[in-house]
Amino acid sequence: MKALSESQLDYFHQNGFLFPFDVYTPEEASEFHRKFVEMEKNLGHEPQKRFRIKAQLPFPWLCNIVSNPRLLDAVEDIIGPNILCWGASFFTKKANDPRFVSWHTDSFFYGFEPAETLTAWLGFNDSNLESGCIKYIPGTHKQAVEHDIRPHPDNLVQLGQMAIGVDYDSAIPAILNAGQVVFHHESVVHGSGPNGANHDRIGLAIHYVAPHVKETRFDGLTAMTLRGENTSGNWGEDPWPTRDYDEKCIEAMDATRALFTNSTAQKIEAGGRS
Repeated sequence: MKALSESQLDYFHQNGFLFPFDVYTPEEASEFHRKFVEMEKNLGHEPQKRFRIKAQLPFPWLCNIVSNPRLLDAVEDIIGPNILCWGASFFTKKANDPRFVSWHTDSFFYGFEPAETLTAWLGFNDSNLESGCIKYIPGTHKQAVEHDIRPHPDNLVQLGQMAIGVDYDSAIPAILNAGQVVFHHESVVHGSGPNGANHDRIGLAIHYVAPHVKETRFDGLTAMTLRGENTSGNWGEDPWPTRDYDEKCIEAMDATRALFTNSTAQKIEAGGRS
């Protein structure tokens, strides 16, 4: 083991999530916050409006975050020595923001076999109950979870999926300081409430897999090989950005987002609920 103890790994495998894990100091996270605010100002809209699925790809500073050695040490303890990052997404709420993330599993949006994506959610600022931190329902990654489709204008889960038949009262809030990470399994039920705080809540969800994991709904998925080897042939290689807003990387990001969004929409149209 490089970063996590046996008890931490046991907790993750039993519950489907683990927190807090220190990656950056609050001062370092504050610099990420500043860069994020600058990005939002340059774009003229919330970065999460467009920068989803491979949000890290067009920005060298975000690629540095997803490849942070301390973060990868913990990821290696969970998924093994060959580490690919296939994506990342911003999830942000403004101060006093009514928007929420409905209870869901990430697996609903994926077609991975085996279902073993690991997400590391990094707080650019503090994330607590008042600001609408993520909450997890322990052990739900071990069961088949169905979803209703309940679109709502304030739901940051765009297609409106809502996990049903689980014990919402058992949810555990992942309270994080700026610079800390919560890890979660793709199949654990999680969600978050509105932001009632007087400051934004900004997080970057980073998605890692081992090379044997394969997207079964479409071909051509790519990833960044961050540690070890891309051994299976299941994944092509992502481009690396040479500057912020790298056009080639934005094209790759947009193309991948369309693949996931279209595939999930087709699943819902066909009656898929798990």
